[in-house]
Formats: sequence, C-alpha cells, structure tokens
Amino acid sequence: MRLPKLKPPPYWRGVLILPLLLLAGVLHADAPEEDEIKAGFILNFMKYTEWPAAASGSGELRVCGISAQPLSGKLAQLQGRTALGRDIKVLAPVRQENWRDCHVLFVPASEESRLAPLLRSLGQSAVLTISDCPEFTEAGGMIGLKQRGGRIRFDINLGAARRTGLNLSSQVLKLADEVKQ
Repeated sequence: MRLPKLKPPPYWRGVLILPLLLLAGVLHADAPEEDEIKAGFILNFMKYTEWPAAASGSGELRVCGISAQPLSGKLAQLQGRTALGRDIKVLAPVRQENWRDCHVLFVPASEESRLAPLLRSLGQSAVLTISDCPEFTEAGGMIGLKQRGGRIRFDINLGAARRTGLNLSSQVLKLADEVKQ
C-alpha cells in the first residue's frame, strides 16, 4: 500500500525560509562574503514578492544587473535556482532599454550618481529594484541593502513597490530596519 504524499501548509515555507534571511543578516560581512550574502538576500526577496499577473508570466524569473559582474559575480550564482516555482535566469549586463523586461534589477553602489534618472526610466514597471547604494529607498528604490554593525541589513520603500503593483510579504517587512510608506 502506497501512502499519499503530504504537502506542508503554505505558511511552513515561510517558517523554513525566514531563519535563512535572519542568519544571513547576522553573519558578519567581509568583502567577498558580503556580496554572497547580498545575493542570498535577493533570492529570498524574490521568494516573498508577488508580481502583478501581467508582469509575472509563466516563464522564468529574470534577475538583471546593470554592471557586468553584479556583486562580484555572486549574483550569477542564482542562475538555475528556483523561486515561486520558476527558474531564475540571471542577465548581466542589461542595457537600459531592456530593464523593463526584468523582474528584479540590481543597481550597484557604483551607479549612485545616476540613481534618480535610472529609477525614473523604469516608470511604473513591475520591476523589483534592489541596490546597495546609500539612500536608495529615499531616492525611490524599493529595497536598499546596507551594512550596519558589521551585518547586512535592509530598508524597504513599500510605497514605491506598491505603485508598480508589487506586493512584498509582511514577513519580509517585519525584518526590515525601516519601511517607508
């Protein structure tokens, strides 16, 4: 006799993944490890983001970087992983005219000087913007990664995400240092 496979309730996924987010934030950040931790945060942010039906599609989740080696190449390690039951495809560098085709756009701190026009160019596109630029969320970006007390932490601009139709899980919002409306 074969027993049926039991699926855990949906909330268990959050219970199992949230400790990973917390652990990543607790680890002390050294230069190479810091970029790897940031890439892990990006993966988890994708798992806790809902895109509008028009933007989500049924294919892969496209994670884009505007530089050739985002996060010292650590972002590329997300290639082939899955989030929300979809395969992740990492594209870098991605030209500005293709940014709206991305689900996630990582903006490195080296682009801080052109941050405002960069974010304006996305308009109301349902692209989750993430960066390690200082003051990213104040400039209109959605998730700003930062180092605080030797640990990687993050702020969220919930208003910016909602204006594009993105829905960030309350579980992620609880972990943010600051949530701007």
